[in-house]
Amino acid sequence: MKKFATVTVAGQKLELDAPGLKIHRKVGREPYVIWNAPPLALAAGFLPKSVRLHPNWNDPSDFERIAAACRDMQQKALTWLTGGEVHATVPIPGSLGALVDLYQTANDSPLRQVKASTEATYRRWLKLLSPFVATPLAEIDRVLLMEWFTELGTPVAADASPRDRRASSGIQILRLLFRFGAGANVDPCVHLFELAMDREFDMKVARREPMTYELASRFIDYALSVGEARIALAQACQSELGLRQAEVIGEWTPIGNASEVGPGDIIFQRQRWGGGLTFEMLDGQRLVRGSDEAELIGDLRECPLVELCLLAIAERRGPFVVRGDGRPFDRFTFSRHWRAVATAAGIPPDVWNMDSRRTAGGC
Repeated sequence: MKKFATVTVAGQKLELDAPGLKIHRKVGREPYVIWNAPPLALAAGFLPKSVRLHPNWNDPSDFERIAAACRDMQQKALTWLTGGEVHATVPIPGSLGALVDLYQTANDSPLRQVKASTEATYRRWLKLLSPFVATPLAEIDRVLLMEWFTELGTPVAADASPRDRRASSGIQILRLLFRFGAGANVDPCVHLFELAMDREFDMKVARREPMTYELASRFIDYALSVGEARIALAQACQSELGLRQAEVIGEWTPIGNASEVGPGDIIFQRQRWGGGLTFEMLDGQRLVRGSDEAELIGDLRECPLVELCLLAIAERRGPFVVRGDGRPFDRFTFSRHWRAVATAAGIPPDVWNMDSRRTAGGC
């Protein structure tokens, strides 16, 4: 038997066919309205887990739009659960979700013009917006953007640090979305882009502390002491050789078909690894790239941290930095792994690996 949600709007009692609708009421504040995915779909990994909805509490008729959105999202979740292909973000016309959908599918989208690694980053950032996708673009204002920003940065526990990097990523992808929407003449993206560019968002993110040579040494000493020589080597190469993270650990890029695979290529799930440091680049005490007219990356006699890490690695072939199973890291797994080691080593949370090349201490 179908269950109906009962809600009172402007003195009128409504019974809505709105599966998954939840209304949270707080004294002195407008009710918080969300759609929750079915429990079975959640248990199976469906995303988004919930979507915030923004009804007009002065207009009872607007709740039919909310109910229709709930039914649509519920059907998509159930279709996904039974093995059907659905887009997890529901593109309600005129909503943030519709803009996200356009950004991901348009032929002229900037998402199609960036490197595979950058595209992967942007798509991960887009997932941060899942709770907000049902919001009409016309209802987004500075106050709402600040609410989203604050929500994204909320610590996972009372004694945990604010998730400033998560909040910063959220506002960055909103800026990219609104700039794209402005160029595509999506109303009112010009105004929304101006709001998102407010410097207050940048000022609210805690200032990052530099990765000093002393902090890098502490990280490396701890990593070596717990058997994390590959992670230690990555940090040493960034700090002493002045290399970017991707220049050390490499990148995974999609491959189109089997004919693109060459002998010796490292392949995993239709992606090829490349661009990172390998033991084949070692030429005595020098690290070089290329065979003809080799490019000197660094003289390891001037890089004591790199040499220290190399001494702790017995198997010297293939990529410098690999996981426990021997596969090169992807950037996201590496970042999580690095952060876990850094926290255990006492490296403050506002010190990021991406700033390591600025230390460039030895070579």
